[in-house]
Amino acid sequence: MNIKIIKFINKYQNEVKSMVFNGLMDTAKNHNSNVKLAIKNYLNRSLNEDLGSIYAHYNNNGVFYVALNEEDEVVGSLGAEYVDGNKFRLKRLSVKIGFRNNGIAKKLLHKVEKWVLEKNGTELILGTSEIQEKAFNFWTSNGFKLINTDISDTGIKLYSLNKVLKP
Repeated sequence: MNIKIIKFINKYQNEVKSMVFNGLMDTAKNHNSNVKLAIKNYLNRSLNEDLGSIYAHYNNNGVFYVALNEEDEVVGSLGAEYVDGNKFRLKRLSVKIGFRNNGIAKKLLHKVEKWVLEKNGTELILGTSEIQEKAFNFWTSNGFKLINTDISDTGIKLYSLNKVLKP
């Protein structure tokens, strides 16, 4: 599978949004109505935070990469936004259904890590939840450490992870 990783441009806005929405709805499908509602609320919040206008959100204060297949279709995404000091927050890791488990997420992560190091960043942080078990396993298998666990208003475990980057 020939995958190309490039910086986000606006023509991919709707494809990324659809991929992220579809991926999270797929994650929720085997869970109870509380989880489905929590994901729906999260997606609505995400539209207002960054997913509604990816370029505007990430262009000045971070980076957003997309993975493209041979047909120029978006099959993955990952963004990083500056937090403070040498710290960047990872957001919107998503791999399109049907393209998962092919190393796309790892390629995106390596590209973002390289970019962060070029910006003199030394730490990556992110949040995920017990609902996204496969994502949690991906992060921990790629050097991220669990630094905090919290419980949401709906009773879902929320995880904070970090990774210290070495040049």
